[in-house]
Amino acid sequence: MIGYSISQANLEKRIEDESPGWLNKAKERTEKLRKEGCYKEKSSIWSKAKPVYMKLQGNCKCAYCERKLESVDYGKIEQDVEHFRPKGKVKNWRVPKLLSDQGINPTKVPNDDSGYYLLPYHLFNYTAACKPCNSVLKKDYFPIAGNYDLKGEDPKILLKEKPYLIYPIGDFDDAPENLICFHGASPQAVVSSGYKRERALVTIEFFKLDNGTKRKNLFIERARIIVTLHPFLEKLANGAVGTEKADSQKIVNGFTSPKAPHTNCACSFKHLFETDRAEAKAVFDKAVLLIASAS
Repeated sequence: MIGYSISQANLEKRIEDESPGWLNKAKERTEKLRKEGCYKEKSSIWSKAKPVYMKLQGNCKCAYCERKLESVDYGKIEQDVEHFRPKGKVKNWRVPKLLSDQGINPTKVPNDDSGYYLLPYHLFNYTAACKPCNSVLKKDYFPIAGNYDLKGEDPKILLKEKPYLIYPIGDFDDAPENLICFHGASPQAVVSSGYKRERALVTIEFFKLDNGTKRKNLFIERARIIVTLHPFLEKLANGAVGTEKADSQKIVNGFTSPKAPHTNCACSFKHLFETDRAEAKAVFDKAVLLIASAS
């Protein structure tokens, strides 16, 4: 994961440019839900906002796994408008033993028939997510460390719930890359202890970002990035000049750009190379073996 910093004003402008009148319609719908006291709609309008998030997230990357998906023109079916805090109901997430053994035990949902009914149209409650991350894994789960406030209507204030999952859009939550980094193709927590470490561990486990069996293609894609990056990092470190230097730098910049797939993995590997070339070479060798074993 990486963050996509944007102000609310900028995000609102993009939404209105994409779908004029959307904000007023969203406000009207929210007021109806407020009167109902629960989420109850026969139709929705959030799909109109989907292209904005697809473009914002590195030109069509999944917000959680960073897979690069198809363009807005042809890729809408590949991505869902994902409600970060579930709108209709919140279900209790079954905590894996790996996490419970470390003392991570999310708060029990007070009423699993209720959801965050005032947030279905809040711009900071959306992401664009791939089908596996949203439909298979995210579903109606939203584990937190604090107390649920299902009547909350401001995601910024709702940080008091101490959510375990990291929200990557905007400028108010922790930047994902400050909590999660990579060693080779495997994600890991940046922080050594405390709530921020727990957020990283839960997010990694929740979306199975470190499951090389069930999400093997994620690992293979990351491995390919490492294998491609390494020789160009070597050229730059060994004093490449002229066209060779310029081309190598362009390739490194391209792979570490927010628009590239698996940016966090690429940036983490670049940092490893710059701080420990021997370990980077060992990681490169493992990536080569992974790709060979998958072919």
